[in-house]
Amino acid sequence: MSRKPDSQASEEILEKIISAMSKKGLNNLSLRDIAKEINTSARMLIYYFESFDNLIHSIFIHLSTKHKSTLKKTFHENPDKTFVEVSEIFIQSIYFDKNKKPLLLFLELYVRALRDTEKYRLFFNEVLHNWITEIESMIAPKYGKKSKIYATMILSFYRGLMLDWLATKDTERIYETNKAFTELINGFMKEQTTQKGKTIKKEKNNGN
Repeated sequence: MSRKPDSQASEEILEKIISAMSKKGLNNLSLRDIAKEINTSARMLIYYFESFDNLIHSIFIHLSTKHKSTLKKTFHENPDKTFVEVSEIFIQSIYFDKNKKPLLLFLELYVRALRDTEKYRLFFNEVLHNWITEIESMIAPKYGKKSKIYATMILSFYRGLMLDWLATKDTERIYETNKAFTELINGFMKEQTTQKGKTIKKEKNNGN
């Protein structure tokens, strides 16, 4: 019976791979090429990740989970702040020069997955559905059934903002745009909730 690879060691190897690949990109590299970049063997990578595709998938999940954890942590550490304020803190924690190359790698991997959505369906489950569910859980107590729609809008905006920042590095404009968007959607969600409350109240009065 083969020994199960140590999860901490796998995480450490992933960090090394991400650091190396962030500088060079994938560029059709093989498992052997990646192993060479981090001074290990292809056999060792196979031991930890089983195959090249599993390695790529692991990088996907690792990068996405790190950002999602940052959002979740920011939300829970600021229970007294509004959605707009939490969103600003989250955005400002991501857009630094040191994060540009890992974000570029994430998008490079994203494009790779788009070429074979069935093969990488678990990846899309993480970067789309799990993200939407996470954001939805944060806003659901206030916004109810439409929270999934709002969460989708928010995630789509974040991903678009990421592309903008990577292309322009205009951080000040990105921060201002994020603030304007979060205020806009927060106001829209409040308006929808207020209208729903009035409708329910009217229906109850009519019932009486």
